[in-house]
Amino acid sequence: MNEINVDLEALPIGDDAPELINVVVEVPVGSRNKYEYEPELGVIMRDRVLPGNIRFPADYSFVPSTEGADGEPLDIMVAAYDPVFPGCVVQARVVGALEMNEDGETEYNIFAVPNDHPRFDDIKSLDDMPEQNLREIEQFFVAFKRLEGDEQAEVQGWCGLEETHEIIRNSAR
Repeated sequence: MNEINVDLEALPIGDDAPELINVVVEVPVGSRNKYEYEPELGVIMRDRVLPGNIRFPADYSFVPSTEGADGEPLDIMVAAYDPVFPGCVVQARVVGALEMNEDGETEYNIFAVPNDHPRFDDIKSLDDMPEQNLREIEQFFVAFKRLEGDEQAEVQGWCGLEETHEIIRNSAR
């Protein structure tokens, strides 16, 4: 039997990066299941179920061919009305990043919109996003971290488009 090995982390970031990037969805919007890509096996596995009644407010994904400060690919949330499936590759338009302090380290969660969804055609930056959506993402991360036992995690604020593009450029492998 022929074996096919796909390394999702090594997929191309995209020809138009950092404005338009490929993302690999790990967790679909609305899910309580937390999935993680396992590079040794080449699959996405369920890691755990989120505690409490918390659900992902967007498709939680990673940016292939990048490496953040934690040594893993950059995390990215992609706005979504309908869930896709774990492992789905989506082309996303970057609009900003949420800066957080986790365990004394700065973490960035890139925020983007799907490039192929007409409801998001007019979203080019954080200024175009409804404030309520941004607050929900902030609250999700704080609640998620608290329920996971990280009492020190806190939101530092949103990074604009230029700063976010620089974060992506600096993490590209």
